[in-house]
Amino acid sequence: MSVAATYAEALYEAAEAQSAVDQVRTELDEFAAAMAPGTELREALLNPEFDPKAKRAAVEELMEGAHPVSTGFVQVLIDRGRLAEIDDVLAAYGRRVDAAEGRVVVTAVTAIPLTPELREQIREKVRAQTGRDAELEETVDPSIIGGLVLRVGDVVVDASLRTRLEEMRRSLETTPVDLSKAVEA
Repeated sequence: MSVAATYAEALYEAAEAQSAVDQVRTELDEFAAAMAPGTELREALLNPEFDPKAKRAAVEELMEGAHPVSTGFVQVLIDRGRLAEIDDVLAAYGRRVDAAEGRVVVTAVTAIPLTPELREQIREKVRAQTGRDAELEETVDPSIIGGLVLRVGDVVVDASLRTRLEEMRRSLETTPVDLSKAVEA
């Protein structure tokens, strides 16, 4: 289990015990957004020269009114020098929440937007294979030319035309060709 997954599991257990899973998710997502790369908050909180007590006080003030699990979790990340990993932890937390609620997130990348029929076919296929409802996140990427790329957790199914053409190109490059027979004809 990764460090992010370990922290996410601990966060989930604490939030679930307090019946605050969704609230904690929302509050920590907002905190992470405030700590986006390039922000002064991020620079200050990740600066090793700043006193950890000052960082804790700043977080306490910034998160005033937030659930104690949310505030406490950020404090733990500061204390353990893991605040830079908050995005990875929150992504793992989101996956843990989805799993607990019987959802699986499927990311579909297509060259053009999915039709409602194809969207439902993907959901049905995932439901049939996992027994869970699929939450579909769609991305349009014209560079895949056609087909689609599906990501379910750590599993990627690449049925894009771009990948098929690339495989064909590699196959043609590595296939020996006997030109002597072509010259004789």
